[in-house]
Amino acid sequence: MSLEELYQRIDGNYQSIIERLRTEERVRKFVLLFLQDTSFCSFQEALEKGNVEEAFRAVHTLKGVCMNLSFDGLLQVSSDLTEALREKDLEAAT
Repeated sequence: MSLEELYQRIDGNYQSIIERLRTEERVRKFVLLFLQDTSFCSFQEALEKGNVEEAFRAVHTLKGVCMNLSFDGLLQVSSDLTEALREKDLEAAT
């Protein structure tokens, strides 16, 4: 699968990331780093513990990464979760 196909499948903005990073090699590098990011695992663990503050920090970090990589679909979901947790609404975040 090409990077462009990956971006299509995840509702990302391939054109935007290519304009920002200029080469597929750079995009690939950062997409692979995203796969190693622990923010989502930290978010899940914090939710299981009922720790709203930690869940907020983790999902806010994830939101930033998604924004930087033009993962628009994931950005929207993480933005919604961030806002729910900002309001301390754990139920809306699960």
